Amino acid sequence: MSTRPRARRKAIRRVGLVTRTTSGDAIHLTRRLEAWLQRRGIEVFHDAESMGARHSMGGVPRAEISRHVDLLVTLGGDGTLLSVARHPSPGVAIFGIDIGTFGFLTSCPPDAWEPLLTDALAGTAPLEARRMLNVDVVEPGRGRRRIRIINDAVIGKSALSRIATIRVEVDGRPVSRYRGDGLIVATPTGSTAYNLSAGGPILMPTMPAIILTPICPHTLSLRPVVLPDHVTLGLAVEGAPSGVYLTMDGQEGFPIGPATRVKIARARETALLVRAHGSTFFDVLAKKLSFGGEKK
Repeated sequence: MSTRPRARRKAIRRVGLVTRTTSGDAIHLTRRLEAWLQRRGIEVFHDAESMGARHSMGGVPRAEISRHVDLLVTLGGDGTLLSVARHPSPGVAIFGIDIGTFGFLTSCPPDAWEPLLTDALAGTAPLEARRMLNVDVVEPGRGRRRIRIINDAVIGKSALSRIATIRVEVDGRPVSRYRGDGLIVATPTGSTAYNLSAGGPILMPTMPAIILTPICPHTLSLRPVVLPDHVTLGLAVEGAPSGVYLTMDGQEGFPIGPATRVKIARARETALLVRAHGSTFFDVLAKKLSFGGEKK
């Protein structure tokens, strides 16, 4: 799971461009990238949402675009990258150009994309595989729903709701009842997202682990826990709660009740990310969070 150059298994002939639709800079750069790729004989695909922002018709659904291309390029922040990373296709890497706020996943600045994208097309760019989780939700009358996540799944209450009580099982055995504003189940990739804001630990993004971090716990004894990622978690809300929601990667969510059962386990799929040459995880922490007292 380390960052290293990988031999390309097939030629890059088709590239998908996924754009942050609310950013004029991202839309402008998309047009430049499209022309640059087409001059090199690359067929360019857009998702339907990005095409709409350019007042054009066509495109494929964002959740399906990875099936049509050999490489994906996202232009926006981490949210734009997450919107396609949650729907991976085998061997299709994602090249994130950072036109956002923090950019933990989108490692390439908007003025430095050409050399790294050239390497990605040639199959010589460093790649890093990120573990993902499956969230299975079972509710009476609705059957089973499966949502894949790369950052986190959060059970949280609304502002006016009472304290939530969340029962947690690990491999079918009761572990704890978390009482508070909610619970975050995060991947190592998501350790620098909501988990970090809630006081959870920072993990190297390629570690085989799952993080449980309570949100504003009611007692001091409830602390974050790191588990191996081969376990299966079972989550349920106790009592008769109202205003409790399950949210995945901050992009998909719905209310849940005491009859809802949530199972979380490691997914077989991984998200394959293009990384900058020579850049380490700690370089990103220092640049984005002044980790270690330095800002590079």
